[in-house]
Amino acid sequence: GLADVNRLIRDSRSVGEVKFYLKKMFTEAMRRRDEQAERKYGSLLQTACQYIDEQYANEDISLNTVANKVNISPSYFSSIFSREMGRTFVEYLTGVRLEKAKELLMCSHLNSAEIAYRVGYKDPHYFGYLFKKSVGCTPREYRTRGGRD
Repeated sequence: GLADVNRLIRDSRSVGEVKFYLKKMFTEAMRRRDEQAERKYGSLLQTACQYIDEQYANEDISLNTVANKVNISPSYFSSIFSREMGRTFVEYLTGVRLEKAKELLMCSHLNSAEIAYRVGYKDPHYFGYLFKKSVGCTPREYRTRGGRD
């Protein structure tokens, strides 16, 4: 604390030594702050991702509903999510939905429109567009190739 800083200044032999110890203290304080933020956001993001993984098929899931679930504002949630996850909320949700769609394509005889609906898309054409954009082939081609993208 402050007493440590006063003692450091009083006992130091040079300005360089004071700078060295202050820098060391500052670095440690920043490390602890980052560690604490990671714990705080880690739990929040784990809850959010778990909710997304459970609710991906709900066509009404949105940044707002997930932010509400973790009790923070949508704009703050969006910035934390993007920074900590390395991709946006929409990119994450789309990824979850498309992975589930791939599973259904390989493990069921459902048609593309039914799969679109089951993974949270009302519009099968939009689903097909997203699938091709992300995976590089249509859902039908994916199924025909046996899941090799």
